[in-house]
This record gives sequence, structure tokens and C-alpha cells, in this order.
Amino acid sequence: MMRDVDVLGPLALGLALAVALAGTALPGRAAALCEKSQIRLVNSMREIAQPYHVNLNKGGRLFARWAGLEDRYVLQLNQGDSDKQIVLMRSILATDPRCTIFNVEPNADVVVKPMVDTANQTGAWIVTHWAHGPGHRPFDGNDQWIAHVAVDSKAVGVAVSEQLVAAMGGKGGIVVLHGRLDTDPAQKRFAGLKAVLAKHPEVTLLAEQPANWDRRVAFPIMQAWLAKHGDRIRGVWAANDDMALGALEALRAAGLAGRVPIVGVDGIPEAIATIARGEMTATVSSDAFYQGSIGLAMGTCVLTGQVPAPQTWERQKRDYYLRVIVITKDNAARYAKEPVVDDYASEWRCDNLWSRATGPAF
Repeated sequence: MMRDVDVLGPLALGLALAVALAGTALPGRAAALCEKSQIRLVNSMREIAQPYHVNLNKGGRLFARWAGLEDRYVLQLNQGDSDKQIVLMRSILATDPRCTIFNVEPNADVVVKPMVDTANQTGAWIVTHWAHGPGHRPFDGNDQWIAHVAVDSKAVGVAVSEQLVAAMGGKGGIVVLHGRLDTDPAQKRFAGLKAVLAKHPEVTLLAEQPANWDRRVAFPIMQAWLAKHGDRIRGVWAANDDMALGALEALRAAGLAGRVPIVGVDGIPEAIATIARGEMTATVSSDAFYQGSIGLAMGTCVLTGQVPAPQTWERQKRDYYLRVIVITKDNAARYAKEPVVDDYASEWRCDNLWSRATGPAF
């Protein structure tokens, strides 16, 4: 397994990269579309104020360094502005579009189509994550849309909700912190909670409010709920870890940390640490480091000719669900460490790009 590229000389790096990317490359590998020095890697995401996005960026940079493309890595931040995310993409494509790979965490589901359309029009390449609009798929004539890496957000919502209900002993009142309700993950994670609540009538929903994925928004909301509902709150359900941590701060201030179960989603290091300490109950991780890198790996394999053109791939390799992990106190220590190249290098190989796929997302 390959080590960090900064310990390799230029000649060794070129040879190691060629071997690692090739692996036992897919049948029908194509001619290279770009020189390696021309490839540009773009990670497009909301921000890096939240730990999930920090880890998306770390994953992308980890891949870029491993691939010898660190100086060709670009981070685009839209600060929660969907129009800006599209404008940033179009602006960078004024040069070298056909050798540019976008790995996209969409600010909202609606940005996926215009970004894919931009890739189709310019010849750039794009991999998207989370969700896209109905009836709009990579294999429906979108040759530049390499793949969509989906997360079954309802199943995630079910998994983390079951952990919360179990920690509550199957009864009591809960409060709910929503993410952005114009996104598929927020909607479907909550649908997963509702499916679990339907099986547990003794668990009641006391209050719900969007906190936009942000702990700074979640903190005063949780304070207000504690003032209104007091000890009727027996559990806190948050659509992501950052909001869960904001709620935890309010519980700490009230002397209730560790006494009221809290669950979140994303598996960020800070949340895992609080789970290990018993202050949070559970989270579900889709592995932001992986999500921040796998699209760049796919695009690099296409542009270097180590895999055939995406339009020749099977459908389930272009729109698929990603394996997720439920993290509790029992396994928190395993996922608490900062990742290194060796944790992911085998999954960036061109013959192993779908190692975490669990089935088609269509």
C-alpha cells in the first residue's frame, strides 16, 4: 500500500502513481484524455466552518497529495449560496475544462442539474454526492457526469433513531433539530425518525425546528426548549452532528450533559469523542474523508485512461448507495483517529473504486 507522496522522489512517485492507479484496471481501458500535469481537481462544497466540510476538504487534499496533484487542487466554497456554487464552477472553467474534475457536495439538491449541465456543455467532469432531482441520472445522456454517490438518508435516519429510542428505554419526549429542509438528506433523515416513532407510540415529539446544520443556531433553540419543556425532554434528535453538539452545549450549561441521550449524523471527530465520553449516544458516518476524495479518484482514473469512458459503465456504478457506519460508545475508539493515506489508498485504485457501494440508488 502506498505511503504519502512527499517521501518519494519524482521518478518513484510517477511509477508508484501509475501502478497504484492502474491496479488491475477495468477491461477496455481507454487512451489518456489529459496529461497528468493538466488535471485539475476541484472540491465544491458549502464551507469549512463545520467539521463535516473540514473533513471533506481534508479527504480531497489527502487524495491530491497521494496522486501527486497537490498543486492542482482547488477548494470552492459557496457559503450556503446555491447560485454562487454554480457561478464558481462556471468561472473556473474558462480555462482547461476538459481536464477539470469536480467533486460536488451540493448546497441544495437544485444545484445538481445546472452543474451537470455545465459539465456537459464545457467537457468538464463531475461526481456528485447525496441527492439529485427525480428523473435526472448520470446514465440518462449525461456523458460528463461520471457518477452520483448517494447516501440512503432515510435508512440513516432509521438507524440513528433506533439508537435514540433504545437509549431512552422506549418512552419519553424528544426534540428535533432539522437541517436545511430544501435538501434530500434533511427530509429523508426525518422520514426515518418518523418511521421509528410510528413503531414506538410511547415516544412523543415535543418540538421541532430547523437549525440549518449549524451548532450556533442549535444552541439557543435547545436553550429555549429546555426553558419550555424542562425534564420532559428525554432525548435529542439532530439531523447532523454539528447541531447535536450545539444542543449538547446547552445541556452542559444546564448540568444535563450525559443525562439526556443525543444522536446526530456525520461521524465527525468531535462527536465521536463525545460519544466515547458518554455525552452523546450515537452518530452515523458516511465518511466525509472518503466522500471528499472518491469523486476526484474516479475522475483521475477516467482522465488518465485507466478506466473506460463512464458512459460504458454499468448503471449501478454511476448511481449507487454508499455504505455507512453506526458509531456508538462500543466502537467509538476505532473511528476516533485522524485518517492517513494508507486508510484510503486501496479504495482510490482504479480497479477498486466501488468498494463501498451497497447497491443501485435508482
